[in-house]
Amino acid sequence: MDTDSLAASTVVAWLIAEEGADDARSEAALRAVLGGQPGPVPPSNFCSQVLSAGVRDGVVPASTRGWVQRPARVLAWSLAALAGAVGVAVWLGPVILRQMVRLLNFSVQGFVWIVGGLEGGLDVWSLLVEIGRAVGGTLATPQVSGGVVMIELVGIVALYALLRMLALDRESTR
Repeated sequence: MDTDSLAASTVVAWLIAEEGADDARSEAALRAVLGGQPGPVPPSNFCSQVLSAGVRDGVVPASTRGWVQRPARVLAWSLAALAGAVGVAVWLGPVILRQMVRLLNFSVQGFVWIVGGLEGGLDVWSLLVEIGRAVGGTLATPQVSGGVVMIELVGIVALYALLRMLALDRESTR
């Protein structure tokens, strides 16, 4: 008996059982008919159709990157940042160390100057005026004012980068 005649016989058996009054026999025959039917088979490009519809409707982000590319990209950026930080440390290390020694020497000289001024009879307000003049003169030099401007520019860039990162994070949570 071939498949078509078997399917036809199960359908005929179901119809006969349906004509009768036995519900249990009718349900069993219906299960036999439905069990012989082939199950639904999606088309071969079903996944791509669903994903493209999801991207079109805005349900799925339109990212074509695989799950392997993101960690690799993060690792590459981390290594580049580490190399940049090491390069800056090697390049600016001697300059920073020299400035730290000068700052330490300056602070010791400033402490000696304050103690000498207090011993010489200067009051606190006179010392603060002298310290203000020294700080103002130092800030008026081109090197220090340029450094302050550079620090402000770095702060602006850092705040802008933080704003962009927060905006991207906000978009990714939607």
